[in-house]
Amino acid sequence: MSEKANTTHENAETAAACVQRISMLLKQVEDAGLHYNSADPMTADAVEHVLITDKWCCKTCGMTNLRTCPERGKPHRRQLVRVAQDVLRLIGSKTGQIVVRPPKLSASMNGRSRLRSLRRVTMNPQALLLAYYYAVLPSNEVDPLVSECAQQLVELLEQLKLNGAQPHVDEQYAIALLSSTSLMWEEYSKKFAADLSSLRGADRRAYQEVIVNGTKEAYVAATRELQKAPSNEELQAFVGLLHDRLSRLTPQEDLNEMKATILEKRRELEDSKEEKGHKMSEEEESKEHAEMSNNAASAKMPLTTATLLSDANTSGSEAEAAQPVMMGPEIPPDWYVDEHGRSRPLHPDSVRRRREKYVKFEFRAVKAYETIITVPETKGDSVKEQLVLFMNEAQLAMLAEQCNCHPPDLRSVPRFLKLVIDGLLNALPRRLRSQAEQEVRDVLDWRIVRRSVMGSPGNIAALMRYVMRKVTEYGAPAKAEETLKLAEDMSKDLEACTPDLGTAVANAFRLMLSSIRQLHEDIAQYSLLVISQQLRDNAVPYIREFIAECLPKVDQWESSLAFVRRYFEDERVKAWTNSPIAVSATALTLEERQLRGCLRYGFLDLLRSSGIQGNDRWHDYPTESFYFEKKVIFYATNAVQENSLLLLLSGSIATVLRGKGVDSRIVNDILKQLHDKFRLLLLDELTLPHLKTSVTSLVDEALAQRKTLVALTENEITQLHGTVETMTNTTGSLYVVFEKRILSFIEAILVQGQTDPPPLGLVTDSLRRLAALLQHVLVFNWEVYQPFYKEMLLLLAQEEAPVST
Repeated sequence: MSEKANTTHENAETAAACVQRISMLLKQVEDAGLHYNSADPMTADAVEHVLITDKWCCKTCGMTNLRTCPERGKPHRRQLVRVAQDVLRLIGSKTGQIVVRPPKLSASMNGRSRLRSLRRVTMNPQALLLAYYYAVLPSNEVDPLVSECAQQLVELLEQLKLNGAQPHVDEQYAIALLSSTSLMWEEYSKKFAADLSSLRGADRRAYQEVIVNGTKEAYVAATRELQKAPSNEELQAFVGLLHDRLSRLTPQEDLNEMKATILEKRRELEDSKEEKGHKMSEEEESKEHAEMSNNAASAKMPLTTATLLSDANTSGSEAEAAQPVMMGPEIPPDWYVDEHGRSRPLHPDSVRRRREKYVKFEFRAVKAYETIITVPETKGDSVKEQLVLFMNEAQLAMLAEQCNCHPPDLRSVPRFLKLVIDGLLNALPRRLRSQAEQEVRDVLDWRIVRRSVMGSPGNIAALMRYVMRKVTEYGAPAKAEETLKLAEDMSKDLEACTPDLGTAVANAFRLMLSSIRQLHEDIAQYSLLVISQQLRDNAVPYIREFIAECLPKVDQWESSLAFVRRYFEDERVKAWTNSPIAVSATALTLEERQLRGCLRYGFLDLLRSSGIQGNDRWHDYPTESFYFEKKVIFYATNAVQENSLLLLLSGSIATVLRGKGVDSRIVNDILKQLHDKFRLLLLDELTLPHLKTSVTSLVDEALAQRKTLVALTENEITQLHGTVETMTNTTGSLYVVFEKRILSFIEAILVQGQTDPPPLGLVTDSLRRLAALLQHVLVFNWEVYQPFYKEMLLLLAQEEAPVST
C-alpha cells in the first residue's frame, strides 16, 4: 500500500497499530545512532555529532550528499527530520487537537468544498530530535525543567519503541502511552526554547505540574501493564524511572496516595474477575451436562463440511473470520490499493490535467470576481506594523549594544529573525507562500542556526544574503541588481565587523527589514496592475465557465438545494415575493422571485451570530451557490458583531455619563470622540480583562480632557465592566436585542428596498456601506448564476410535482 493510502487510514487504525508503526520509525532513529538510556546516556557531543552528520534525503533526486536538490533547487531535508515528522504525525492522529483546514484540492474538484477537521500536534521535528540533546546536557547548561521534560519525552519514546516491537500490544496501554507522549511533547515544544529562568514562580510551578501529570498518566498505565507481565524487565525498568521522577517532583504524601489508588483499583479488578470466574464455572458445568446428553444423537447425524480456519485463528471458533489475503499478481509500480481494496494508479494524466484545469479556472474566476466585488480591509497588515515597530532606532541600538558584549548577547536575535521570516512569508501570495514556507523556516530557524551564528559573524552574513536573494527573487526585477549589491556590501561589513560587531548586525537586520517592507509594497502594486480591464469585462463568463466546467451538475448541489428548500416555504419569503420590491427585469416569474427571496433571507441569516455555534454557519453554508461569497460573508458577520457591540457600548456609556449629570451635548461629543477608538480596540482581538481596562481608561481620558468633569467612580467602572462582559456573550439576551436592531437596519435596505431607514446612532454610516456592499453582492450573484438557478427551479418543481398529484 502506498504512503498516500497509509496517510488516509491513520485515523482509522487502532492505537496499538499506531504504536507499532511509531516503533518501526524510532528503530530507524536508533539505527542512525540516536537513542536514550538513563543508565548509560550518550554524551551531548555524541548526540550533536549524530544530528550534524545525518544524511540529506530527497524523494525527487535521491541524492544524499548534496544540501540542495539539483532538480527543484530547494534544500534537502535530513533523514532523521523526515522520520521525526512521521512520528509526530502518527502521535497526532490519535491524541492531537482537532483543527480546521481548507478542503483538499481533490475534494474541491469533486464539488465538496466544505472545511475539514484533522487531529494533529505541533509539527516541529527538529525540536523532537533536539530533545535527545537537551536530555543529556549538563545541569549548568540547560534549565532543569527543560531537561526534566526532555528526559521524560525521550523515555516515553523509548518505551513506545520497545512496546511497539512486541508481537502483541495492549490497546489501553497504547492509548495511555500516546496520550502521555502527546502531553509531554506539547509542553516541551512550547517551553524548550523559552527563557525559563525569567519565568515567575507561579509559571514554573504550572510548567512542573504539567510534567507531573504526564508522568503520572504513564506511571499508572505502565503499572497496570506490569501486572499482566511481571517478568518483563524492560517494563520494570520503565516503571522504576517514572517512580524516581515522581519522587523528585511530587511530595511523598501525593505519591503514597497515588500508590494506594492503584492498589485499590487492582483489588477491585481482581474481585470482579473472581465473581466472573465463579459465574463462568457454573455455566460451563451446565454446558457439560447438555453436551453429554446430546452425544448419542450427534453421533448418528451425518458429518458436515469442516470449517476452514485461518492460521491466525488459534481458538478454533467459527466466529473468528479469516483475515483477508492478497490474491492475484503484484500491483504495478506507482499503483496503490484504495479503501475498497481496488488497485489504482497514483496520478494518471487525466487527473493531473483535470487538476491543472481546475486550478487555472478557479484562479481566473476568483480574480475576476475580485474586480467586481471588493471586500474592505478591516485591519491593517499586522506584519507591516510590526516591521515598522521593530525598525525604530531604539530597538536596533539595543541589539547593537547586546551584540558588543563579551561574550555577545544574542537574546534579541531570535525575535528579529522570526520577524524576518514572518515578514518575508506574508509578503508572498498564498499559493507561492505554501511552496516557500518550509524552505524559509528550515534555513532561518533559530534553533538550527543558533550554534553556527554564535560561532562566526560570517554565518549571519550568509543568512542575510539568503534573505536578500529571496527578496530579489520575489520582488521587482528592476531593483534586483541594486538589492544584491547592498547585500554584498553589508556582507563584507559583517565579516569584517565594521565598525564593530553590534553595529554590523544591527545594520544587517535594518537592511533585511527595510527590503522586506519594500517587497510588501512592490507586490501590492503589482497585484493592482495585473487586475486588467479584460478580467473585469469578462467576469461573468469566466465565473460561469468555472461553475460549468469544474463544479458538479446542479442536481448534485446538495448543500445549495438544502439551503433553498429551507427558505422556499418561509412566510417572510412568500410575503417578499408578492411585494413590489421583488419585481425585477431579471426575475420575471413567481418562482424566480421566490428563489431570490430565499437567497436574500438566507444570506441575512448567515450573518446572525446569536443562538448558533460557529460551525453551524459553515455546516449550513450553500457551498455552490455562494462559492465566491465566503470572504464577503465572513467580513459582514464580523461587521454585524462589531456594530452590535459598539451600539451596546455607546448606550451603556451614555447611561453612565447622564447619571453623572453630564449634559447630553457633551455626552454626544464624548461618544463621537471615542467611537473610532472603540472600533480599533475591537479589531485588536484583546482578552476580556484587557478590553474592560481599555474601555474604562479611554472614558476616563475623555473625561480628563474636560476639566469640569470628574473621573469614573468605582461603581461606574464596575457597571461598565459588567456591560463589556455581557456584550461579548453572543448567547446573552442583551446581545440578541442589539444584533436584531443591526440586522433589521440591513434588512430594511437589502430586502425592503428602503433608501433611508431610521438611523442607529454612530454606526449608521458603516451599516449603510455594509448594506450597499451586500446589495451589490446579491445582484451580481443572481446575474452570474441565473442559468444555473433556472435548472435548480426545474429540479424543485419536479420534486413538488408528485406531492401536488
